[in-house]
Amino acid sequence: MNSTSTIGSEPKPRVERRRVILNLDRCIGCSSCRIACARTHRFDQNLPQALAADIAAFPGHCRHCERPVCAEACPKDAIVRGEDGIVRRYPFRCIGCKSCAIACPFGAIEPSLLRNVVAKCDLCYFRLEEDKEPACVETCVSGALTFEDPEDLIDQTLWGARAKAKPGLRRW
Repeated sequence: MNSTSTIGSEPKPRVERRRVILNLDRCIGCSSCRIACARTHRFDQNLPQALAADIAAFPGHCRHCERPVCAEACPKDAIVRGEDGIVRRYPFRCIGCKSCAIACPFGAIEPSLLRNVVAKCDLCYFRLEEDKEPACVETCVSGALTFEDPEDLIDQTLWGARAKAKPGLRRW
């Protein structure tokens, strides 16, 4: 994937619209995605484990919001949404105040500190530059994680996303 597209003589960064999509019906809670994330990021755990009332555990991916409140909450600009649409964390700027973790409405930022820095999914942007999917998606053994544009998943009906994930599902 070429990270820039040329318009005239001015290179413009490509905006990444795809996101990691979780199909809860397929997730078996094996944590292979979390292990792949840790290995890919030199043992930084950028993918928190979300718990649903002690019944289920699943990966808590960052949504890479258009207006990330985590970035607005950070007093040191350690979290920035780039021109490519990926919300990145700069560990050398992070002071470990956890403001971003508190501000994130999705709980996608790990509040426990590792080396006094919070952890956050970065879509494995360095893998995207090599035309590879994020490590968690590539490693998912059950097919619960996919990497696609959320707009492609939802049609005009309430069942749009579920029908895409489970093609045999009937619509009422």
